[in-house]
Amino acid sequence: MSNFPNDMLPFILPSPIQEINLDVLSIKEIRLFIKREDLIHPWLSGNKYRKLKYNLLEAESLKNDTIITFGGVFSNHLFATAGACSLYGLKSTGIVRGEIDLENPTLKFCISKGMELIPIPRSEYRNKNDSAVVKDIIQDYDNAYLIPEGGTNKFAITGVTELMTELHQQMSNHPDFIVLPSGTGGTTAGLLASENLKSHIISFSSLKTDHLQTEILSLIGSKNASALSVNSDYHFGGYARWNHKLLNFISDFEKKTGIHLDHVYNGKALFGLIDLIGKDYFAKGATICYIHTGGIQGKDALNYMMLKQNKKKALDNQELRLK
Repeated sequence: MSNFPNDMLPFILPSPIQEINLDVLSIKEIRLFIKREDLIHPWLSGNKYRKLKYNLLEAESLKNDTIITFGGVFSNHLFATAGACSLYGLKSTGIVRGEIDLENPTLKFCISKGMELIPIPRSEYRNKNDSAVVKDIIQDYDNAYLIPEGGTNKFAITGVTELMTELHQQMSNHPDFIVLPSGTGGTTAGLLASENLKSHIISFSSLKTDHLQTEILSLIGSKNASALSVNSDYHFGGYARWNHKLLNFISDFEKKTGIHLDHVYNGKALFGLIDLIGKDYFAKGATICYIHTGGIQGKDALNYMMLKQNKKKALDNQELRLK
């Protein structure tokens, strides 16, 4: 694993940059490029590749043989960690918020890649840093390396700064704006940590929060603070919430560009970005580089959730007819 990633595996690095063409971009005279982090690897893509890279190398240097981490039942982070550990011969354990549904496509993938899944009650998960239940689970492992939920720590920040180095090497001129979605804010923090930042960064929050900007800056000691704007206007009701307006936008964007989007992060952020372009937030002639952070496995999760909802509605209607 020292030569992370292994050249024999289908990694695409550096991730390509693609310019897209939409009517609103032509009308507003804006150039929009998308850095396709989603194409890095089918299991280990986007910001998860960046965040996990140096964590796995640190685990190797410490001779740890097991990775323990945390996530919800549709977690991109659990999915990527299971895939990464499978690729590099490490054991993995996921401490999961809530109950485990063995038909859930995210968890099915994790299990198929050898990840041990341990469910804990939501009340314990909310306080996982102090939970005696979580501490007891971790103590059962003699040689484990712990990665926080979402993967954000100092090693993740180091990995994300390489994304910025790639971007500068690929684009002859620094873009005026770099735009991306945020959950915990670790990827945004890694971009801000760059020593050669010449772009303004706009981070679209997928959460209902007023604290994301503070949390991002706290990760890097407020470095390049003036270069950051956090937008919390396009969360669509909160984390993993969505409506048909968002899904219709995603479908239309995919048809026009061939670029797939998830409904949790990238769909919301690009909805917000295109909306702001239409509202003249950006000056004519501006160049924007959007960072596609991956997470496309979330499309399978959405389809699964919608299928379950439809089955429940059908059963409820059947019961009403029988009454």
